Amino acid sequence: MQVARVAVTEEQWRAFRHAAVEQGVSVSAYLGRLVEAELGRRGQRASRAVDTPKGETGQALAALVDVRAAIDELDAIAGRLARSATAQGASWDDVASSLDLTTPAARSAYER
Repeated sequence: MQVARVAVTEEQWRAFRHAAVEQGVSVSAYLGRLVEAELGRRGQRASRAVDTPKGETGQALAALVDVRAAIDELDAIAGRLARSATAQGASWDDVASSLDLTTPAARSAYER
């Protein structure tokens, strides 16, 4: 077991503790989950699968690959949330306005 200080404000720490309690876990267990998730994300970065040049150019290209993968992941989450919202009674107009899209664009992007 490791012990560490966390550099956040008292208000942020209270909010974090509250989030742990809402999930029914201890703060240490919640922190452990976050550490494991972060290490998992770092190990699965898309840029590791792409051969990029060395140096700053390669770092910039690897970062672009990682950002693109993150955008794709967030877009998939947005799609699931959009479909969930409409399944719960929201209109596609509501979804579109939440995403700052036109209704046809939201439907085209996220309706299956």
